[in-house]
Amino acid sequence: MINEDLFYFINHNLQNSVFDVIMPYITYLGGFEFVLLFCLIAILLCIVFKKKDAKRIALLCLLSLVIAAGIGFILKHIFTQPRPFILLNNVRVLVTELDPNSFPSGHTLSTFSVVGFLALKTKNKLWAVLLIVWGLLVGFSRIYVGVHMPLDVLAGIAVGMFSAYFVYKFEDKIFEIYYSVVGVFKK
Repeated sequence: MINEDLFYFINHNLQNSVFDVIMPYITYLGGFEFVLLFCLIAILLCIVFKKKDAKRIALLCLLSLVIAAGIGFILKHIFTQPRPFILLNNVRVLVTELDPNSFPSGHTLSTFSVVGFLALKTKNKLWAVLLIVWGLLVGFSRIYVGVHMPLDVLAGIAVGMFSAYFVYKFEDKIFEIYYSVVGVFKK
């Protein structure tokens, strides 16, 4: 019941003309495709400008995204939880969503897999907070636009942060494996 009540509060009671314009854009920026493009552009720019440390971080963000997306794909097919606009009455839907499965929120886990990793890596606490706020805003937008329940978003945060922490914790081992594989192909 709390899940539905919170959903309706965000989807209906917080409704306003500013959010109706902004939230679909924020939700789009949290999608897998956009986050993937962000990671790939970051990697390319690091290669072009020879920023080895930044390239390492961008590659780890990409890995975190891929791990989180894989986990999310599996969970969506295990739980097959319908989206709010399928399950509930009187849902305001502001974006088109073709996948009928809702749990977990793929946009939220995609965003948190990258911003969570960057927040763990940065030494600047303000940047860490801003990154997490951005992730929360994406999650909020998914509820506001009517395509996810609050528990879907919480699960997306959990999966994204798990992936981010896993990559953060094992980054040296990951690059040890990466360099051994790249070394094989360079011969």
